[in-house]
Amino acid sequence: MAVKIPEFILSGMFVRGSLRSTDSGFVFSLRNTYAPATILGFGLEVAGRVVPPGSLTLSLEGAGGPRAVDSVTEDRPFPLPVDTLLEVRVHGAAPEEVRLRIHVNTREVGMLSFSIRTEADAGGAARWPAPSPLRLFARPLRARAEVTGAGVIGEVQPEVYGHFVEHLERCVYDGIWDTEGHLRGDVVDLVREMRPPVIRYPGGNFASDYHWEEGIGPRENRPVHYDRAWHVEDPNLVGTDEFMEFCRAAGAEPYLVVNDGSGTPEEAARWVEYCNGPAGSPMGARRAANGHPEPYGVRYWGLGNEIWGEWQIGHTDARGYVDRIIPFIDAMRAVDPGIRLVAVGLDHLDGDPRGAAEWNGTVMKAIGDRIDYLSFHVYQPSEEGYRPYYDPETLYRQIAAAPLSVEDAVIRMAAHMDAVRPGHSVGIALDEWNVKLPPPPGARTMHEQEYTLRDGLYVAGMLNVFHRTCRVLRLANLAMLVNVLPAIIRPGEGASDGVADDPVGASAQFTPLAWPFVLYRSMERLALECRVPARAGAASFSAPALGLNISERSGIPWLDVTATRNDQGDRVVVGLINRHPTRRTACTVALRGLAPMKAVRCRSMSGRSPVSQDVIVRTLRPPRMWGEDLSIQLAAASLTVVELERRRT
Repeated sequence: MAVKIPEFILSGMFVRGSLRSTDSGFVFSLRNTYAPATILGFGLEVAGRVVPPGSLTLSLEGAGGPRAVDSVTEDRPFPLPVDTLLEVRVHGAAPEEVRLRIHVNTREVGMLSFSIRTEADAGGAARWPAPSPLRLFARPLRARAEVTGAGVIGEVQPEVYGHFVEHLERCVYDGIWDTEGHLRGDVVDLVREMRPPVIRYPGGNFASDYHWEEGIGPRENRPVHYDRAWHVEDPNLVGTDEFMEFCRAAGAEPYLVVNDGSGTPEEAARWVEYCNGPAGSPMGARRAANGHPEPYGVRYWGLGNEIWGEWQIGHTDARGYVDRIIPFIDAMRAVDPGIRLVAVGLDHLDGDPRGAAEWNGTVMKAIGDRIDYLSFHVYQPSEEGYRPYYDPETLYRQIAAAPLSVEDAVIRMAAHMDAVRPGHSVGIALDEWNVKLPPPPGARTMHEQEYTLRDGLYVAGMLNVFHRTCRVLRLANLAMLVNVLPAIIRPGEGASDGVADDPVGASAQFTPLAWPFVLYRSMERLALECRVPARAGAASFSAPALGLNISERSGIPWLDVTATRNDQGDRVVVGLINRHPTRRTACTVALRGLAPMKAVRCRSMSGRSPVSQDVIVRTLRPPRMWGEDLSIQLAAASLTVVELERRRT
């Protein structure tokens, strides 16, 4: 299941102005601005002619002398970290015709071939149309929604509002912690405002080569860890105890992912005992010696990460995974039988292009009685949907519709799990999810994104999906929390933050992804049935497919609604997304089967345009109730959350 990286992204790694003649040939440079790679072979064509491998050398910025290409093999690979300059030197050839095609065989994604563009593209990305002054006078759309107080879908698990922290780029170091490993108070303050119930750690791909015992004890005694997943050195200043300190400060439960890629069941069991064992146990004594006598009581444990992927350390097939993971389950549960285990699953897309039925079926049949969750990950769109340029209005509709494809995937996965193992009690964990488009110009990696109001509304739409699927979806983690596909941006030390161009010394700030979590903090426990009735002439939109995981759709209402209530039914919270990018909506929400209610609080997220990076969050006057009907005006491209309480007579 190799990932297809679009050629325009690979071609964009060529460093403009680096091509120059030398006494023996010519030289040029590439800057890896997407993801780390392990090069197993490298080839070059000049004007259609293949250059012999013996005439090529590779040099990595800051990593010593050149390496002959014919010495690069699977046994002696050439690691290529992200945001690093690679110099390619060609001997015995002249660049009269500057038509170069590169072939790179990588361990992570197989063969990559791309041509170098030595001239800038003539095209350019289209911009969102300037708003017409007449839109202020346009009649609003009209929409009606129905909420049934007695129609309880199920209980929303708090853990669906979870987040994710990985040792990746500037998420941990120079993100949540500074480069010396000190926890940053301004980041913690914002995380507390989001109130995450659970945070996943330490990966991600990082987990498949992480040995937790290297990251405990006095920092001066901890070895530097070479991270084979991301091809960087990790100083091990942040480990288990530091992460637990962060979770306590943030008010979140930890969710730890064990290393099944290069680790052992015994190592995983020792980690469970270090976190949960009494101070008198061998690992509990180590924890106490490190200044933490009380057990951490970690409930959530992941059994590896994306081990089906060819890029993953320890990659295997489904049968190999279950055979390998059963001893982990035995060893970990022998230490603490009460832990909740998350097994690796696969996203069940329309048409099943990734083979999820085979993978998930094998896992459920083998260990479905021994795990608590089966996970999958989704980043929308998939790489197959990457384009050099997008029409912004079409892309807006595709991203607005994207959560519905995730909803389909959850329902499809749940039905398949029921079919292969009837009567099971395994929940679904979507423990990595986000919108991820091609990195913008100037980005240093694929994880540097410029999130906008459009993407904040995507997050709100995903949370609404979590409510509607709460009977089966019980855990979810936005990827990631800080600086990497971020909910929070924290400018770096001694330099601006690159793409966002934040000033040096600026404090942490929310991106648009964070605000739906803040606004949904007031949601209650029970998800209610909501519907937007289809009516002749009702406002709706269509969206073409994008990649493998955003399906083509039509007849999508511009209005998306969720509602929750408490057990007593005297408090209801309604979330309303006006997905229309430019039109206000006059909305009526019929609240059926509830006691007379009164709106007591109303907050909204909107912006100057759907692609604004600066969103506007405000508290509004609570809307009026007319009998059972809530009447409210929704701004274009907005999320509005209304809290209602029983009217006191």
